[in-house]
Amino acid sequence: MTAAAVAMMFGTAGLAQANSDLHIVQGAEVTIPPATGSFAGNAAATASCPAGETLTGGGANVTSGNSYTQNYKLVSSFPNGNQQWWAYATNMDPNTPGKLRAYAICAKVTNVDVVTAP
Repeated sequence: MTAAAVAMMFGTAGLAQANSDLHIVQGAEVTIPPATGSFAGNAAATASCPAGETLTGGGANVTSGNSYTQNYKLVSSFPNGNQQWWAYATNMDPNTPGKLRAYAICAKVTNVDVVTAP
């Protein structure tokens, strides 16, 4: 399925009907420690929707501690239940920590349609 088809599936009609209070929740910034020997430094971060709201999407951002951006990697980013976005990152730089932050897109959902793939 193309990106355009996916975007059309989740357009304004979407799979869930949300009111106009869709917003992004920024999680706490987490330090990704420097590598120790051949072991990468690693960290996990979360962003959670407030009570009464449902997670509709999310993401994460890794900020390098220096100009060697190839040493800092976002390894995984996915929903953890229906209230929280979870992210995991590594750092292979032996000297400089990096930063990781997760983001949750939240909304008050009034209806969720169940879709079964063919």
